[in-house]
Amino acid sequence: MVAFSVLLTVLLAGNVMAYTYYPPTYEEADADSGLTYTYQDDESDDASGGWKYEIHRMGYSYDDENLYFSMVTGMPQDGRLDRGAMINSGDLYINVGGSLSDGYTGTGTDATYASGDVYGLALTSHSGDMNNDMAGSHSAYTSGYKDDGYTWAPVTEGNLYSDAIFSTGVYEGYRDDDTVGDDPFGDANNSPVHIAQYGGDMGSQGGVSWNQINSTTYEVTATIALDALGLQGGGAFEFWWTMECGNDSAWIAGNVNAPSGSETPEPGTMALLGFGLLGLACYTRKFRKN
Repeated sequence: MVAFSVLLTVLLAGNVMAYTYYPPTYEEADADSGLTYTYQDDESDDASGGWKYEIHRMGYSYDDENLYFSMVTGMPQDGRLDRGAMINSGDLYINVGGSLSDGYTGTGTDATYASGDVYGLALTSHSGDMNNDMAGSHSAYTSGYKDDGYTWAPVTEGNLYSDAIFSTGVYEGYRDDDTVGDDPFGDANNSPVHIAQYGGDMGSQGGVSWNQINSTTYEVTATIALDALGLQGGGAFEFWWTMECGNDSAWIAGNVNAPSGSETPEPGTMALLGFGLLGLACYTRKFRKN
């Protein structure tokens, strides 16, 4: 395993989010599946709140049919109770052909991401405004708390959703702070957390697993069909994940290579093939005539 630190700078100007990373990746074989994963470690001890909210690493692999997601985090699937409020785990943001860092236009559930095709994979089932549960007993959550005012669509664990719009966590739920710049859902936390609206339900993609490794960490795995993402012929994509409180977040960018033998032949090659077939046809006619 390669140890390194990741530098993250978030600069918000207008509706553009600029991120600066220095994230080396490394490969690791999975003996159970036979797949080789590309991983990226998240910076250690960078989560506000400590190990309970830490993301340790994120990775991906793929075969001819599926794209596979893997992550190790201290956040359980059913969330954590913190000072009387439930902090939920988030959904998986997937951008095909673009980047979250290119920003968005519009606000709330009417927002549109500036680049790529955005999908959401529901890592839990939920419905309604997930930020409402932050009105807990602690003053940090109750003072200044406000409903985001948007109507959220229900989602089902393991399902993939096209044209997804993500809420951006609970900081807008308990802190009215516009000093960091624009956010489609208003105020502070600008990482994609929960699927709030979507264009289409693409159905189950093969399941989500949230397995406990030890007393402090969980391994999260999920499967997404390549053709559902339009990646059956190859292409670039981006994964993002964070928990509701935004105490830590991680991303990884990857590329699915085109399947072997799927390349389009050059015009010259096609012409030679045509002449070859014509010659074969003429030879066959001559042979039969004789």
